[in-house]
Order: sequence, then structure tokens, then C-alpha cells
Amino acid sequence: MFTPNKVRFSVREGTFAKIIERIIGSPITNNIIKFYAWLIGYWIGTDFVMSNDNHDIVASLFGELGILRRKDIPEIMMYEDIDLVRLPLLAGIIDSKGLCIPQEDVIELTLTDVCNAKNFVKISRSCGLQASISDPQNKCILHKASIIPSVLFRSNCKINDHKHDQLWGFQIKELGVGEYFGFVVDGNHRFLLGDFTVTHNTKLLDKIRQTNVQEGEAGGITQQIGATYFPMETIKTKTAPLNKDGKQEYKLPGLLIIDTPGHESFTNLRSRGSSLCNIAILVVDIMHGLEPQTLESLRLLRDRKTPFIVALNKIDRMYDWKPIPDNSFLDSLSKQSESVKREFQDRVEQTILAFAEQGLNSVLYYENKNFAKYVSLVPTSAITGEGIPDMLMLLVNLTQSRMSDALMYLSELECTVLEVKVIEGLGTTIDVVLSNGVLNEGDKIVLCGLNGPIVTTVRALLTPQPLKELRIKSAYIHNKSVKAALGVKISAQDLEKAIAGSRLMVVGPDDDEDDLKDEIMSDLKSLLSSIDKSGKGVCVQASTLGSLEALLEFLRTSKIPVSGINIGPVHKKDIMRAGIMLEKAKEFAVILCFDVKVDKEAQDLADDLGIKIFKADIIYHLFDQFIAYNKEIVEQKRKDQAPQAIFPCILKIVPGAIFNKKEPIIIGVDVVEGILRTGTPLCVVKTDPVTNQREIITLGKVTSMEQNHKATEIAKKGHTGAGIAIKIECAVYESSKTFGRHFVETDELYSKISRVSIDVLKESFRDDLSKDEWQLIIKLKKILDIN
Repeated sequence: MFTPNKVRFSVREGTFAKIIERIIGSPITNNIIKFYAWLIGYWIGTDFVMSNDNHDIVASLFGELGILRRKDIPEIMMYEDIDLVRLPLLAGIIDSKGLCIPQEDVIELTLTDVCNAKNFVKISRSCGLQASISDPQNKCILHKASIIPSVLFRSNCKINDHKHDQLWGFQIKELGVGEYFGFVVDGNHRFLLGDFTVTHNTKLLDKIRQTNVQEGEAGGITQQIGATYFPMETIKTKTAPLNKDGKQEYKLPGLLIIDTPGHESFTNLRSRGSSLCNIAILVVDIMHGLEPQTLESLRLLRDRKTPFIVALNKIDRMYDWKPIPDNSFLDSLSKQSESVKREFQDRVEQTILAFAEQGLNSVLYYENKNFAKYVSLVPTSAITGEGIPDMLMLLVNLTQSRMSDALMYLSELECTVLEVKVIEGLGTTIDVVLSNGVLNEGDKIVLCGLNGPIVTTVRALLTPQPLKELRIKSAYIHNKSVKAALGVKISAQDLEKAIAGSRLMVVGPDDDEDDLKDEIMSDLKSLLSSIDKSGKGVCVQASTLGSLEALLEFLRTSKIPVSGINIGPVHKKDIMRAGIMLEKAKEFAVILCFDVKVDKEAQDLADDLGIKIFKADIIYHLFDQFIAYNKEIVEQKRKDQAPQAIFPCILKIVPGAIFNKKEPIIIGVDVVEGILRTGTPLCVVKTDPVTNQREIITLGKVTSMEQNHKATEIAKKGHTGAGIAIKIECAVYESSKTFGRHFVETDELYSKISRVSIDVLKESFRDDLSKDEWQLIIKLKKILDIN
């Protein structure tokens, strides 16, 4: 988090000020300065400090406000208005740099470092100017400079550079630390979640469908699999801009689009979706390239050898893109400026390179001559709808020409449960995606249930209206029989315990019902194997089998043990199961609830027992909450166990450094091994010369230490001579010891560790000890006869 500090800003009466004044139509004031800081994401307080002791250049202001301790131009500046923000900023940089040589519409200026030079080129290009760096002097050459207001230039080719007294300083106030559960940054349509960025895959589907499912998703992330059917009439309407001559043939009855989560933790949900589809659309952000979740989706598609095309999304975010809603991409591109076309080409080349690094050849779809060897890139915008006709047309052509065999109906049923819902008038229903085969009213079906397999009979088959997703409430169509591929809602008895994300099977005349039961429950049994065998761990509850798999996978990679799992709402029995951890490991007396409700009685019981319930609709939020809570528990445990934690050390008495022989004993020591801390109990080991018996004599605790007459809490190995003086005092119930009688100068002093102190160090202070110090503990165990 950015620490508040004062930034001094020099507002000159020179050309930069005049340009801004001309553009905004009024003199520069304090409020104008606040406005410009606000544009790049900072809130400025009202406490202005007048100063004239510093003449910072304009570039330094944006360097200070933008990226800390660097002179980079903030990325957000690239998205702001060219006339109001970017052009004045460019002019201000030139104004601040002194000499500029305009020759034949060219400006040359030398910047102080490569970073500044690169940023100058970047902001110049965003204004439509040709700019380049002439190495090695970091000299920038700006072509077609007539776009910069002529007021910049003087007859002597030198920018106005005399000093002025008009300076403002202001305090930047930080936002503060808090729980931010995701937000969309205005102007760039990116969802920010902690350190992770989530691509809006659903937005693209929303644009085709003309709905807004994504706004109903937690944090803009698609958390469950959804299915939408697009009839061919709709596809014809959407692709009309590319079929003006009417020669395109449409042989398909329609398209069923399964929308899967874009987040990288939803591997299992995407895995189920990927296995259902014939062809996939991989959404890639043209502004950010291949992100972690994109690479994960790519791996799944390659593992299953699923054909796919790439929607190169967010073309509307390129600088100065002039949108034409719902237009074909090539037509929109032809109407853009040369600078936009150049930027588009640069970004496409970067994407092609990124795919090449993953071992894939890719090319823009209209340049693709070999669909078997090259991945097709379709530029799109989910905001403006540009490129959507191209994408749908490519899907239609690919499926009709290259996948006719794969699109044949098969008799073998393939069906996946998406969600379990209670519908008024129908009772408990399940939403399924039928990817192969036929379902009929009256079919006997087998599903995976929380308490074992469920065998029931289909009472009703309901399909949503075209272009409606299964997750969106609307009137349903009743069917006697449905064929793949389709999203279907099934009404039947005993579906309350059905597990979302599992398979559905139909019991045929030749099928063994018991075999189907065993097969259908195998998915759940594989999850049970992820429970920690030690019995210690958190309890996990999720809304579906797929999301439970995703959460368990995330916890496994985060090395968080799991002691119990469940699917559906949290009840009292779940709280009682988690309560076992209060005795075993309090830090794991936690229930992580992903996208599920918590019963009021269960919440009350959890509060009474001291069991923490963390609820979130996004996996990373659950993780962050648990980690923060776990840190609190660990810190409290460290504080409670600190008196029992004895760190290992061996001390040597410095000859002649005996300042007090009796209680309290004050002597000078040298740390031979380990670390000496205040509060460490010390002892010596004496051997009787007659009986050869070893005796451990406790001297007392180190109550204070001084090094060079300054108090210190810790003394490390290497402090030699009489530099460290220690005071040793006995407890009231211990007999006092005397130097000369109980120990002498030649004796080594040991920290008196015990079995209990070693266990405490292992449990709560393991990372505080180095490898050498753990070796010292082993050495001391032998010296002090500790088992």
C-alpha cells in the first residue's frame, strides 16, 4: 500500500500551463491540479502546502503519482481523453525538458534514462504520433510534430525555461487496508481480485444472447457451468453482416453453447465442460495475452484433443478505436486510423508469439489457409459486439465442413448434472446438459447422491426458451422426449440429495442397476480420498461436485489439510463435525463455505462453540479469509507458548569478567553457538571425579543483558570479549548459586532446554531457528540427557 507523502508539483507559467488553459478554457487552479491527479487514480486532500523551494518537472509528478519511485507514465493515462489529458501531458514533458529542435515537422529531445524514453514513445504513439528512440543517448525523435500546439516553439528553438514562484504541494492520502471483494476498474473493464485478474468470458456470451448473466455472477466470474441454445434463425440474424449476398448455407439445427468458468481454480468444472463440447471458444484478452486461466483452459483442450477457435477479445480497448456496434470485424478495422491498425497488428503478433511459445501455430481467421494446423484468431469485442458475426460464421462453417461425423446423434447417453434447484410448483429439479443420446419422460435414471446413489423416474422434461440460459428464470417448454445437444431441466422424486456436477445415467432393459450405482458413485469416492488421513484439517462445503473438486484442488496446492467435505447448505451436524478440531487443532476448527447458505441454527451453534465459518462466492476470498484467521491463531499461540520456548545456546565465560559472584550473578560471556535471549534458563554440567556421576546444576534465568553498556534482548554467536554482560537470577523457590562454588570460569554454560521446550519450538517457532540451531538442539539433548 502506498504510504502518504508530500509531492511537490511545479506549475509553470510556461507553455504547458498555457496549453492546459487553452484546452480547458480557464486558468490553472488548485482544483485543476486535484482533477489531474484524480484522473490517474489518486485522491488529493484539501491541505495544500505553498512552497517555492523545488521546481520539479511535470514528468516527475506523474512519476511520483503513478508507479512508485519510478518515472513511468501510469498505464491509466493511455485510456484517457487525447485532447484533455494525453496531449497536454506530452506537451508538458517536452516543456519540461528544455531544448527541442523542430526540423521539418520533427522534434528531437534527450531524456535522462531508458525508462523515460520508452514511456515518452508510448504516450506519443497513443496520441497518433510516430516516435522512436535513438540509442545510446536516449534521444527521442518525434515525427509529424505539427499535432503538438505551435505555442511550444520559440524563435530560438528553446522552450520557455525561466523560473517561477507559483508552486503547489499537496498531501496524497492512501485508501487504507480493507477487504475488497472485487471491483471493475472504470475505463478498462477488467475485474480486479487481489493480485489476480479474471477475464470476462461470460461477457462475450452475454453479447450474443443480449442478456446479462455476468452481472449476476460473483465478482464477474462464472462460478457454475451454464448452457444456452442458439437456434439457427438467431445465428442467421447475427451473421447477416457477413452474408449480404445470401449464399451462405446453414445446415445445423443450432448451437448449444456451454459457458464454463474462466478462473484458473475451476479446472474440474472446465474439465467437465470440455468433455461435453465438440468445439470450444477460447477467450483471450488482446490487451493482456495468455493469462494463467487461459493457459489452463488451453491445456484441457489439448489433453482432450478438442478443436477450438480463439476469440481475441477487447479490441475496443485499443487507443482511439472507433466502435461500430455488432459489425463484422474486417469492416470495422477498415474504418480505423493508421495508428489503431498498427497497434492491432502489434498485439496480434504478440498473441501469435505467445501461442508459439505454447507450441501452437496461430493466425487471424481470414488469413488461415490450413485449419488443421493453425488456430484461428477471431478479433471480437463483448462490449460493442464487433467480430461476433465473424465468430459465429466461423463456428458454423467449421462444424458443417470439418466435424460432420462428430455431430451425429449417438444412442449412448452422455448427461451431466449442472445444478439442483427447488422450483415452485415442481419441487426439487435438476438442470442437466444432454450432450449425447435421448432422454424420455418415464425413463429410470441413476444419479450420485450425498447419502448414496439415487434411483428415480423422470416426471417431466423442461427446456428453456431459445437464448435463455438454464440459470435464468423464465417460462419452460414441456417435452415428451429430448435429443442431444440440449440443456434440460428434469423434474423427478428424491432429487433433494442429488449432487450437482455429477453424471446422470439411464437404466436400460439390458443394464445392471447395481453396476450403474457403483459407477455413478465413483466420482464422489475419488473426492473422499483427498481427506487428510491424520484427521486434522478444515471442513469444506460447496454447492456442486465440480466446485467442491475445484476448492479441494486449490486447498491441496495451498497445503491446507481437509478433514471433512459436504455438498449443500451447512446444518448443525456439520458444525458438530467441525467441533472435533477444537481439541485436536484449534486453527482448523473452521468451515470453508463456497457458494452455500448457512442454516441459522448452525450459525448460532458455531458462535457458541467458537467455530469459524467463512463464506464466499469466490475461492480466493475463502483462502484469504482462512489465511488471515490462521495467522491470528498462530500469533496468539506463539504469545501463549513464548514462556515455554527455550532457544539453544552454549556460552563461554570471559576470563576475569566476573562482576558479581552471588545472587544476582553478573558475568561477561561469549556466545559460542546458537542465540542467547533474555529469559533463557542456564545450567552447567558437572561430573563427580570419584563416582563419575554427571550432575546438571541450574543457575537461573538470564533476566537482562548489556552490550557496550546498552541493553539488548538477543546476543548472537560472534559477540566476543566482555562485550556481553548478563545478569542471572534464581526463582524464589530455587536455591541461589555462587560463582566459584557451583561453577567456575572454565565451565561452559548451556541453555536448559527440555522435552516440552523442544516440542514448543517445533510447533510454533520452527522457522525462527536455523539449520545449525536445530543441530545444536540435538547436541544439547545428548549433553542434558533428554529423550
